[in-house]
Amino acid sequence: MKFEPRVSRRGKGYFAEISLARGPRVMASTGGGTFEELFGYAWLALLDRRERRLRLFQAQAGGAPWAIGGDPSAAGWVETPVPDLVHPVREVRHLTLAFDQAARHVVAYERAGEVWVRQWDPLAGEYVMRGPWPGVDPVLVMDAEAGYYVPNSDVLLFHLSPDRRTLYMRVQREQYATAHVVETYAEPAMLDQGVALPYQFELLGSLESDPDGTGLVLRSDLYPVRAEDVLGAARVAAPTSGVYWPVVVVRDLGVESLGAARVAAPTSGVYMPIVVIEDLGTEVLGTAQVTAPASGDYHPVVIVRDLGVEALGTAQVAAPAGGSYALVVVVVDLTQAPYSVDSLGTAQVSAPTGGSYVAA
Repeated sequence: MKFEPRVSRRGKGYFAEISLARGPRVMASTGGGTFEELFGYAWLALLDRRERRLRLFQAQAGGAPWAIGGDPSAAGWVETPVPDLVHPVREVRHLTLAFDQAARHVVAYERAGEVWVRQWDPLAGEYVMRGPWPGVDPVLVMDAEAGYYVPNSDVLLFHLSPDRRTLYMRVQREQYATAHVVETYAEPAMLDQGVALPYQFELLGSLESDPDGTGLVLRSDLYPVRAEDVLGAARVAAPTSGVYWPVVVVRDLGVESLGAARVAAPTSGVYMPIVVIEDLGTEVLGTAQVTAPASGDYHPVVIVRDLGVEALGTAQVAAPAGGSYALVVVVVDLTQAPYSVDSLGTAQVSAPTGGSYVAA
């Protein structure tokens, strides 16, 4: 099938108004609500130059939706009817596509220096328009594609300010009403696309000084890794310099086991809060160790441990060689049957060799 997409100017060149996105097996059908059912299939939206309308296609093979990861040579694009846009296609540029948790498509675009979004409104039972907002180069990102966890996911809209020097983010659960400032730039920029990476998404674009190069690269914070099965070991390596920001490990093992949890210290800089929350159910935690930094400040370290009816072997927090030891908290709850079936092996907090010991 040949497409005749509308072509728009970008920098010194032109680009075709085509947008690819992960989407559901069947439009408007959430199925079991799993990631595979909602975002396991390939979709394509385009502004058709010849027919002057928005068109939406799904990749299919043998008359059935083609699952991403299969043989691409067996797939072809099959059109799915969608309502026309409220604006003429000749006035629309920078089309972007995503799908939400309701298995409905979301499209955004720029028109005359303003950004518009069309989304499904379950209360109205129809597609509605959000906006307009002053801005250019909209890009939609469904963050479930990066975090792999549907319940907390959302459609994110990014766009630049009219002068192209500020990047904004808007969120579907807020009906895109609030413009959150993400970054500012010393020169005008162009935003092209969003790419899903493992537990992170990336925005790509260019700067006015080099419109044909990828001068704008912005990555999101890492999304939490949800371990539904056995986790052998959890390790966080230290940076060689700079600041170590909060490290959080949340693990509900049920009847599984965690071998070891270790957080290594940075060689310099500041070690910010480390939190380890462990609900083992009926299983055992072998050891939990936090190594001290060689220099700088050691900020709060918190280990929360619900033992149930099991035992904790050892819990050790080593002291920094210098600087200040701000706060150390060890909480042990043995109320299930005091000291009869529960036992705490050892809990040791070493004193710093220098500096001040604030509270323990």
